[in-house]
Amino acid sequence: MSDGHFNRALLPKDDLAAGIRLGKAQMRAKAEQALRQLLAEQFPALTGEEAAALHERFAALLRT
Repeated sequence: MSDGHFNRALLPKDDLAAGIRLGKAQMRAKAEQALRQLLAEQFPALTGEEAAALHERFAALLRT
């Protein structure tokens, strides 16, 4: 007999929201990789620290 509680495993999964989150994560990773490639091609004089700082700032902007 049920006591009013339900088993969450029996509820339908929210595949749409999970798919959207996965898609966003994949696009964020692609954007970060594209930035690394662009910096290496267009600004070869950048030091590793400068490129890392730009990448970190870009990643922060993507998270907002």
